[in-house]
Amino acid sequence: MSGETVTEAVLAAVAEREGVDVKDLHQSLYDSISPEALDKLFRAGPVEVTFEYMDYVVTVDNDLEVELESK
Repeated sequence: MSGETVTEAVLAAVAEREGVDVKDLHQSLYDSISPEALDKLFRAGPVEVTFEYMDYVVTVDNDLEVELESK
C-alpha cells in the first residue's frame, strides 16, 4: 500500500467521479462508515470491503483499488 489511507482513496475516487474536490463532497463519510475503523481494518490484513456512500456502492481492496457502482 502507498502512503494513502483507504479513506483517502475512497474520498478521492468519489470526488473524481462527482467532478469536485474532496472538500466539496456533500456528504460525510461518517454517514456511511467509520473512517477510522475502515483504515484500521485494512491495516490488519488482506480484506475487501463494500459499503454504500452517497449515490454509490463502494468496493475497496488492499491495493486501494476503488470500484464505484451507481445505486
